Amino acid sequence: MNKLLKNFYKKSIEERIEALESIDRFDASLNKSAGDIVFDHLIENFITTYEVGLGVAPDFLIDDVLYHIPMATEEPSVIAGAAHAAKIIYRNGGFKIDEINRVMIGQIIFKNVSDPKALIDYLNSHKETFKDIAYKAHPQIHNLGGGLLSFKVEDKTQGFVCFYASINTLDAMGANTINTILEAISHFVTIDYKAEVLMSILSNLAVDALVSASVKIDPKHLKNSDVIHKDIAAASTYAHIDPYRAATHNKGIMNGISALMLATGNDTRSIEAGAHAYASVSGKYIPLTKWYVKDDFLVGEIKIPLALGTVGGSMGILPKVKLSHKILGVKNAMELMKVAACLGLAQNFAALYALTTDGINKGHMRLHARNVALEAGAQPSNINEVVNHLVTSKEITVANAKEFIKTLS
Repeated sequence: MNKLLKNFYKKSIEERIEALESIDRFDASLNKSAGDIVFDHLIENFITTYEVGLGVAPDFLIDDVLYHIPMATEEPSVIAGAAHAAKIIYRNGGFKIDEINRVMIGQIIFKNVSDPKALIDYLNSHKETFKDIAYKAHPQIHNLGGGLLSFKVEDKTQGFVCFYASINTLDAMGANTINTILEAISHFVTIDYKAEVLMSILSNLAVDALVSASVKIDPKHLKNSDVIHKDIAAASTYAHIDPYRAATHNKGIMNGISALMLATGNDTRSIEAGAHAYASVSGKYIPLTKWYVKDDFLVGEIKIPLALGTVGGSMGILPKVKLSHKILGVKNAMELMKVAACLGLAQNFAALYALTTDGINKGHMRLHARNVALEAGAQPSNINEVVNHLVTSKEITVANAKEFIKTLS
């Protein structure tokens, strides 16, 4: 059972690993590379591996369950921001999941359709046939309770008709499952109806795999407690007005979600595409979160499509992906979706809190200085001293760091 990992950021690497091991959330045998042979088969034209750091944002209380979230990222302050937000939200009762669904969408797009109504009527009259075809195309997923659930057909004009399939892929991201079912159905239709198929493919706009989560924060736990809740709400309101701000607002949300997706072996590009497309479904690009004041409390909400998986892809191949799942400890894809949504909400809160108090740079500067110090050649024995010098001098440059390092030798 998980417990709070207090002062996790103050610990050494070894102490952090020991803390995770003490709650059975770390497996040293998985802390290794898959090796060149595996990667050479996994991708094309392989030459070497490219690394980013894997860290942990601890103490996320979600529906009264505690999670420690693995995050793979190269960007300073992302994990720190998430962890700080989680600490504040923990004191306020944690995150609540308000809604969750998990159905994927696939499309068969027909071209050169001279009589859209006739094709639509034909497709709608073959529901049982298509369910039988889907079963035969992928019997395993159907036997486990998934598979083709339903479909709808729309005239998209200009000679296009689209068949939208709703498919339950269980705990898999499901790209191969969806495409296999779609191609089987499209093959039948091309022969039986002589329709022309342009393509059969999943959609990354997963509007039937939505997660809604919320938090309620007492401003007494925050800086500038008399106005901070109003300022964060105002920042949220402005992001709904201005798409230039909304883009950066949503980028911050995805900082956390994409780091978790990368760590757990999910398709980061799919999730990013779906999130930003969903932000635009109203015809205007808007934030994926909303913050407002209610009864003098700050309330935050997120609603986001997250077509995630816990099986398939690289998840059974890469040791460090397996390690991330060990750290997180989720049992299925829907549980992972809950965690990801809450992480995105936390990341957004951290950014808005920083922006409306000290400004974004104050939190970033020390972390930026650490990167500059490393680039200048600082060693573990002197890096803190170099960072302190850079921050104090307010000249965070490689040249300044190198000159200071010379004085230490």
